[in-house]
Formats: sequence, C-alpha cells, structure tokens
Amino acid sequence: MKLTKLGNTIQVIDIIMYKSLKLNISLILIGILTACANVPTSLQQFTPEVSLKGFKLVKLGLLEQDYQLKLQLKNPNPIPIPITGLSYKLQINGQEFTTGSTDKTITIPANGKEFLEIDVASNLMSVIGEWKDFKSLLNRKFEYNLSGGVNVTGTSAAIPFNYKGDVSLLRD
Repeated sequence: MKLTKLGNTIQVIDIIMYKSLKLNISLILIGILTACANVPTSLQQFTPEVSLKGFKLVKLGLLEQDYQLKLQLKNPNPIPIPITGLSYKLQINGQEFTTGSTDKTITIPANGKEFLEIDVASNLMSVIGEWKDFKSLLNRKFEYNLSGGVNVTGTSAAIPFNYKGDVSLLRD
C-alpha cells in the first residue's frame, strides 16, 4: 500500500512540474514576442529621407559641366542607420540630367541628419534648349526629381527614395 501512495505522490509531483514547466515556457514565449514587437519589422520604418540641399556649378565647359550635389539624408528612427552607398537619378524639368552611384559610407545619427556630397558631370545643353541667356539660367529655379536607392548595412536590397523640389544653379 505504501508503494501505491508513493506512486500517486510521484504522479502528482510530475503533474505539478509539468504545469510549472508549461507556465515557464509560456512566459518565455510572451517575453520573446513582446521583444520582437518592439523591433521594427519593415524597411519602411528604416527608410531615410533623401533630399537635394545643394546644387553647385563647379566647372563650366563647352560640352560638359561639373557639379557638386549636396544630399541631405534624414533619419526618422530612434537608432542610427549605417549607409554603405546609394544610387541616384536626377531629372531637371522632366529631362534626365545625371545618373550614378557612390559607395561613400556614412552613419546617419538617430533622429538626425547627415550630408553627402557627390561630384557629377553632365551636359546641361540637353536640358538648356529653352534658355537664351546665361545670366537668367544661373538665377532661375528648376524643378527636379531625385530618385534612387540607399544601401543600408544588413539589408540585401536598396531602399528606394524619390524627392521632388526646386533648385537654382547657384544654391549651396
């Protein structure tokens, strides 16, 4: 009879341990799911905002001109974003002006901004057809569309951007 009671006691202890283990596993899973819920799940949450903040004519040649583009990259996230390069396409007044890429690396601080300067060459004559005198060209504002993709460390695909605005050739 003692063996039977001992056997029942062991079964009760097994049941208590099983329920305790089940509760602990449930608590661990809840903790993991809560932690995962706080991690951004889409690239959209990490998307830096890219805009053209400077467009400077560096060298004026008859067939080709050199420019410096100053891009502003804003980070709306609470963590820094390491950028390993970007590709870009710049259109002015609806005409393709320049395309290219850079492998410059920068880190945009959390909730901050960083600037990236890119040297480009282009033939302004392809876009200039409608202008008669050079002085009005320098002072005139142009509509532009800047698009491309930002390469972020830890992602396999470039994060796309598209920004529209206006700019003058004399703007820094």
